[in-house]
Amino acid sequence: MIGLLLLIFGITVLYFSGDWLVGGATSLAKQLNIQPFIIALTLVAFGTSAPELAISVNAALKGYEGITIGNIVGSNIANVLFAIPLAFLIKIPSKSDVKSFDCIFLILATLLYAIVLKEIRVFNFYLGFAMLLILICYIFFIIFEVKKGKRVYEDQEQITEYSLTKSVIFSLFGIAGVLIGAEILVKGAIITASHFNINETIVGLTVVAIGTSIPEVATSMIAAYRKQGNFILGAILGSNLFNLLGITGVASLITRIEVKDTLLGLDIYCLIFSTLKFIFLVKYIKVLNKGIISLLLISYMIYVLSLYLRV
Repeated sequence: MIGLLLLIFGITVLYFSGDWLVGGATSLAKQLNIQPFIIALTLVAFGTSAPELAISVNAALKGYEGITIGNIVGSNIANVLFAIPLAFLIKIPSKSDVKSFDCIFLILATLLYAIVLKEIRVFNFYLGFAMLLILICYIFFIIFEVKKGKRVYEDQEQITEYSLTKSVIFSLFGIAGVLIGAEILVKGAIITASHFNINETIVGLTVVAIGTSIPEVATSMIAAYRKQGNFILGAILGSNLFNLLGITGVASLITRIEVKDTLLGLDIYCLIFSTLKFIFLVKYIKVLNKGIISLLLISYMIYVLSLYLRV
């Protein structure tokens, strides 16, 4: 009972903290005249992934590698098969500004991650450093394209602008809240897993992953209500890249992470499947309907059910 209460409280703290962090960071970026597309693809995306970062690093330091890896894999799956469908059931965007290069980069990052999970089965300092370097190079490439006028982001009204002082305060409170919420959620997940005799990896793939994906879900649904679908795709693209390369990279620099045997091929294939589904949504957005979107939600429910049937 205590574990479940901690889970609920931790998720609640993460939700509000993530909202403050995203709102403050994006407003601050606007104050500093940073291009809106960069804000959507980087600051918003990385800001909504702050709970995943805090949870994964926290769990890794405590020796719960199953929660660390499970959270990253589960969050990426949830972002595509849960967050996007919920938003698209409200309003399907008429077009996508995600470039082919972004899609190729996401596929390569996912395959790299899958190979490490399946074959190498450990993330060490050198691999973590390489992953962070790849992510940084991607960000600089995006900045270069924006400066050359090759990237245009139209949903500028999505960003609410506060005063400079208020932006900084929101950002700082958001960071503090995310760290506190992560600590609470990890404790709740560990207690719950122990009480119900559920493997920590499965808890990471489901409860923790969904909990840390709440900022993405909330941000995507708000964007859908405002009829700004491109914001959804840009934020999820950046978030999934940051989960794969950034979070794992940072956690690996801090401590060695071994892949647990409970992470099966099914989970790895589902990670690849979700990435391919994201590419499908981007490339065939004009032919999407709520029936197709509903199938994505159903596929996610089936996957989650299969996880608990294996215990």
